[in-house]
Amino acid sequence: MKRILVVCAHPDDETLGMGGTIALHTRKKENVFVLIISEGESARGKNKSKITQRKNQAEKACELLGVKEIKFLDYADQKLDTIPLSELSRRIETVIKKWKPNIVYTHFWNDINQDHRQVYEATAIAVRPIPKSKISQFIVFETPSSTEWGSKKKSFSPNLFIDITKVMNKKLQAFSKYKNEVMPYPHPRSKKGVTNRAKFWGNTVGLEFAESFMLVREIKL
Repeated sequence: MKRILVVCAHPDDETLGMGGTIALHTRKKENVFVLIISEGESARGKNKSKITQRKNQAEKACELLGVKEIKFLDYADQKLDTIPLSELSRRIETVIKKWKPNIVYTHFWNDINQDHRQVYEATAIAVRPIPKSKISQFIVFETPSSTEWGSKKKSFSPNLFIDITKVMNKKLQAFSKYKNEVMPYPHPRSKKGVTNRAKFWGNTVGLEFAESFMLVREIKL
């Protein structure tokens, strides 16, 4: 049975980036674990109650998607660049040793959001292909209103597409749990914007709805 780890910077990134793919993994009775590095609220001047609320929303979204376990590291929002990469990567390595994933997903490396970039760098260190590693795939996802706003010189260029047509509604239901993060259309993080994004990637490869990824590394064991 496959064991999947999703490493993301903030609560909601897991759903926006790959909520449909998570739902497909869990439909196949595969174990999905989610690690959230930052609380995602303090940069906005939010109080502790807002941080707790967002964590509760993440738990509800992940429960709906069928996630087996979720862990929060509670680093301050938009301050991951002040944390040594060695510290972040060690925290991720500890989770990898506990959950023993075969597949690891995280953010695209050239995202406009600096927390996303730091999480990619730390995850890349944690999943380096050392002897006896169980990780056979390392994959990055896009995050709407962050990835597409990054440098066009190093833009997201997917080479892996996953058909989420059967679970598109579940992705939207999970996203709806993050009440303060759902923006009005035409924002990319509106329900219609998220739907349009999935439709765009799906139509790119002859599907109705899809999520797109970049396969960084695959090792056939």
